[in-house]
Amino acid sequence: MSFKTKIALAVAIFLWASAFVGIRAGLQGYSPEGLALLRYMIASICMGIFYYGLPQRSKIQFRDKCALLLVGAVGIGLYNLTLNYGELSISSGMASFIISQAPVITAVFAIIFLGERLNLSSIIGFTVSIVGVALITMGEKGGIKWDSSIFYILIATFAGSMYSVLQKPFLKKYHAVETTTYVIWGGTLFLAIYVPALRHDLLNASFKTTLTVAYLGVFPAAVGYIAWSYALSAIPASRAVSFLYFTPFVATLLGWVWLHEIPVGLSIVGGVCAILGVWLVNQSYRAPVFSKS
Repeated sequence: MSFKTKIALAVAIFLWASAFVGIRAGLQGYSPEGLALLRYMIASICMGIFYYGLPQRSKIQFRDKCALLLVGAVGIGLYNLTLNYGELSISSGMASFIISQAPVITAVFAIIFLGERLNLSSIIGFTVSIVGVALITMGEKGGIKWDSSIFYILIATFAGSMYSVLQKPFLKKYHAVETTTYVIWGGTLFLAIYVPALRHDLLNASFKTTLTVAYLGVFPAAVGYIAWSYALSAIPASRAVSFLYFTPFVATLLGWVWLHEIPVGLSIVGGVCAILGVWLVNQSYRAPVFSKS
């Protein structure tokens, strides 16, 4: 792996981890709807600059453009809206640990809809992940309380999983910057119905909080994707994805430093279990399989 690839991976992981913390900070002055819309309005402008700056651009079919906009509505719009609502009461670090379960959800979709088969490692991984999320909930809420914040984070996890599955076919046809641009534009269009909420937030939020939201739009939402695309172009996807296991730990550390969110011991144990479960599920694809029946 080249030094540039290592830098790209480090940048993507750090920026995406910082997004969880930035959202918590932004919610101090913005509504979940206003924060999501402003963030992706800024990200849309940035991605437009990257897109039109490409030396060569593909001729994307109209139906593919529409499909990518719909992918964005789910993977960007719904994901960020529900994540923002969840982070109203869930700490940034623990939210990132729960969101990291997206590969597990993707594996479940593959078993249900694509007929993929279970093996012992995947069964253990699913179980460990569920226990991990339960422990996080107990640590964050002082017991198993499946309130709306946990529900929103889980919806965001499902949306993130669907995004990964739905976007994949287009990455085989078009440049990563092209697909990402249309996806982000689609998410922004979906969120445009919240213009009144954004107008209210802009009139009442502090300049410092607005700068935080601007940071989320420029760096995690735009630069982070560009860095990730560069890394994916240089190394196998399976190897690149393995580095994302560090994201929740970085987010927890940043939340501790930036927002003074001191993690609860039980939540940390749950987070480690959650990541271990994801790792086991990913490893299961290399192991012998058992029939679903």
